[in-house]
Amino acid sequence: MKAKQSTIPRALETGTRMACVDNTGAREVEVVSVFGYHGVRRRQPKLGMGDLATVSVKKGTPDMRRKLVRAVVIRQKKEFRRPNGMRVSFEDNAVVVVDERNEPRGTEIKGPVAREVAERFPKLGTLATIIV
Repeated sequence: MKAKQSTIPRALETGTRMACVDNTGAREVEVVSVFGYHGVRRRQPKLGMGDLATVSVKKGTPDMRRKLVRAVVIRQKKEFRRPNGMRVSFEDNAVVVVDERNEPRGTEIKGPVAREVAERFPKLGTLATIIV
């Protein structure tokens, strides 16, 4: 997994509900925990674009509901700044379900994917229709 080039603000925290934009059967997920988060006592774990999280499927097909799965955040509403000075933000917060090797479980992704995420997770970049 490659390091992030941009400084991504961690705008999402545990308990956040987001759209799942792949074809695994999950439609809405809630963040349970964040991979690699080392925080302070009693501080809510936060995550941003390109971060891995454990999520609980809240809405979706009956076989996917109430399951804990790993997911990668591919879009966030909070704007972030790229090294060239450009600021980027998206319309919604969205995730994609991945397996233990950080490869997507679905076969297609709806909507754009941030360039930082496509560089960090190459398999997500190949499935994306639009890379912003």
